[in-house]
Amino acid sequence: MNTTPYMPPPRFIWPNGAKCAFMLCFDVDGETTALSEDPKLASRLTTMSQCEYGPNVGVPRLLGLLDHLRIPATFFVPSYIAEHHPRMMEAIVTRGHEVGAHGHLHEKLADLSPDEERAVLEKSIGILERITGKRPIGFRAPWFEINPGTPELLKEFGFLYNASMMGDDVPYTHANGLIEIPGQWMLEDWEQFAFNAEP
Repeated sequence: MNTTPYMPPPRFIWPNGAKCAFMLCFDVDGETTALSEDPKLASRLTTMSQCEYGPNVGVPRLLGLLDHLRIPATFFVPSYIAEHHPRMMEAIVTRGHEVGAHGHLHEKLADLSPDEERAVLEKSIGILERITGKRPIGFRAPWFEINPGTPELLKEFGFLYNASMMGDDVPYTHANGLIEIPGQWMLEDWEQFAFNAEP
């Protein structure tokens, strides 16, 4: 009698015999998480200082750690943040890390019409390409939320992958050939550090 437990064949096989892989990435939302909700929050100095911590303190520390460990990473940056934190962007780019698209002002895509979503994507691509010298090939939706038409839009604009879905723990391919690198809220620090007393 065979007592070996049944093991289904793997759904995904990593290239070159690798056993696993990971993508180390950071969403550098900065001030956009407040300003996208209400531009009047710009006058709330404590709120804005909390938002500025990531670009001004967190990213430089992360870059030092990545240098020490010699690990490449991806930084998903709203193009508003890229424009307002040029030294941070220069530090990311000169160290050879990838910069992925992440909206302009961290817009909630579900609140946008298809034309508005297209306009935001075009704007953010243009700004990131101008600042980094490279057209982004990866995308993470602000708030991790995409629309039914988002994969087709990303493919049209030449993106190779999306990192916004959460329905698996291995990469998969959308019907149009766009690669999905799924994430999960449990791997995010947003839940722990997003708190602000008001709003």
